[in-house]
Amino acid sequence: MSRGPGILVFLVAAVGALVGHGCGGGKDSKAMTEEHIDRAWFRRSLVEDNLAHWLAAAPAPNGFFRTTLDRQWRPAATQTATLVSQSRMLYVLSVGYEVTGRDEYLQAVRKGAEFLLAHFSDRGHGGFFWSVAPEGRVLEKHKSSYGHAFAIFGLAHAYRVTGERRFAEAALRCWDDVKAHLRYPSGGIKPQTTRDFSQVRGTNTQNPMMHLFEALLALHDATGSRQVFDDAGELAGFIYERLYDREGGFLPERYTEQWERLPIERGGFVDLGHQFEWAYLLSRAVEKGFPRRYLDIGRRLLDFGMRVAYDRSEGGIFSRGDYAGRRLGGAGKGWWQQCELLRALMHYAALRGREDLWEPFAQSLAFVKEHFLDAEYGGWYGSYEPGRGPVRRDKGSTWKVGYHAAGMHAEALRLTGGMR
Repeated sequence: MSRGPGILVFLVAAVGALVGHGCGGGKDSKAMTEEHIDRAWFRRSLVEDNLAHWLAAAPAPNGFFRTTLDRQWRPAATQTATLVSQSRMLYVLSVGYEVTGRDEYLQAVRKGAEFLLAHFSDRGHGGFFWSVAPEGRVLEKHKSSYGHAFAIFGLAHAYRVTGERRFAEAALRCWDDVKAHLRYPSGGIKPQTTRDFSQVRGTNTQNPMMHLFEALLALHDATGSRQVFDDAGELAGFIYERLYDREGGFLPERYTEQWERLPIERGGFVDLGHQFEWAYLLSRAVEKGFPRRYLDIGRRLLDFGMRVAYDRSEGGIFSRGDYAGRRLGGAGKGWWQQCELLRALMHYAALRGREDLWEPFAQSLAFVKEHFLDAEYGGWYGSYEPGRGPVRRDKGSTWKVGYHAAGMHAEALRLTGGMR
């Protein structure tokens, strides 16, 4: 099965990463990476403890993805697919095909993408609806920029592994719809609108823009489009020229209508997991040819996260901080934040010369293995609290899909020689 012309772009980027890009790569760096990243464990954990369960539980015969699953991966009687859950599963199952080469993953990706295009598409106003029922009936018709980011992301990966151009064309149309209807005239992305895009809803946040940036990197990997690359640069420019706190080295989460950061007393905060997520995405963008100033920003975001979020006694990170670099909230830790932490740490240690990060990587991986991985049924618990252990034991929901874990494991395999 053809995997599409974009796979060459993807593989070139991966090979380029492995030679170090002038930041500590080479024989010694490669040996150190292999010493600290147990490739066999990451592959086994990804395939046997995660992907195999998603493949068995999620795909329905018509391409709908069931993502509300209990601890034993049993689907709930009532299911809903959101634009996010359906699209994230396209990515998860695409990773499954890349790692295993099994046709079952490829067919699930194809059917899932076909379901997305057939039932989420708004042929009256453009873009995609928010949620549908298992038979394809539309449930919620509003437009979400966060959801559209993942539609682009999922369809880009679907094209990359299937080679079917219709999926790339749909991703490009979706980005055109975002630019036409979900972008403010003065810059920035609207959080949510009514079906016809006429009324803005919700609070401005950097989150959908982060995932749009991620989606555009994936779309460029798949298509090689220079316009997509330039659009990603324009989006990053708005975020890091307008929203990034240069003095503190962090990116706030929520903003006013004029894109001024919300005060803490009005609900503003720094999402600490997103600092690590952005650090990784910016370094990947520099691998693809973005200006190196973005790597400097990525390093500062990573350092802020380590200073404020990192738990030096147990490993892992907490969730929220304020603008003065103080931690907010309780002692609980969420599953996706640990995935983003591990991915960023191994990436910067292996490719950016940050050998100081190998120790917290090892400590945090041990913490995750003890408190987040379900040794009996596989998969990840949702959260952990000292004294209570795992708090949320379900394996899936419309939000808790295997996207973060798959991305973290895939990076470990990339850094140690490739997906196969």
